[in-house]
Amino acid sequence: MKIIAHRGASQYAPENSLAAFQLALTHPIAGIEFDVHYINGRALVIHDQTLTRTHQLNIPISALTAEQLMTYEIPTLEQVLTVVSSHNLSINIEVKSVDDNTLFIRHLLDLQQRRLIHSDTVLSSFNHCLLDTYQKAGINTQYGGLIAHLPKDLAQYAVLGRFDIVATAQDMVSPELIADAHRLGKQVWVYTVNDFATAQRLAQWQVDAIFSNDTLMMQPS
Repeated sequence: MKIIAHRGASQYAPENSLAAFQLALTHPIAGIEFDVHYINGRALVIHDQTLTRTHQLNIPISALTAEQLMTYEIPTLEQVLTVVSSHNLSINIEVKSVDDNTLFIRHLLDLQQRRLIHSDTVLSSFNHCLLDTYQKAGINTQYGGLIAHLPKDLAQYAVLGRFDIVATAQDMVSPELIADAHRLGKQVWVYTVNDFATAQRLAQWQVDAIFSNDTLMMQPS
């Protein structure tokens, strides 16, 4: 079972920061996950749409200047990919929101042409309609359909969405979902696991990967 650094090594450095990604590269991980909002022509790597939780500032990310991005250490997608893409790791880009999908697709295609994203990169989202547009645009990555529930038809949604990965919450995953996904040729990645006992149970269930903030503790056998 692979360990994926959730928002970088976010137990040890500020989440979704270059420091968290650089630190994660020194940990025994198989991948790095981070969040992207495309807003005002910029692909910003941050989970929330405001700085309230992460920086204790009541500022929406849509209002940030280039100088403020540097001050508050909010990287762009290109900056993060430049740091992590040369390493032999799974890179999972979770698309949170997009204010102009045409421009974002153009940006993704440019990153693809420059080999900063490629067939081993994962694009994931809870917005499955967005993922559909990227597939149709010829962005040749893997795709992860994020869910936070246990579907009645188990992993069939991944077939309909042409997703490679069933990405689900730790309190919603079940042995039946895992078995169905594997029967259909899909991987199962589970978020966000920060205790070793849960990681061990998921490994026994044959989950393919877990997302964890604590990338040093989460080393199940």
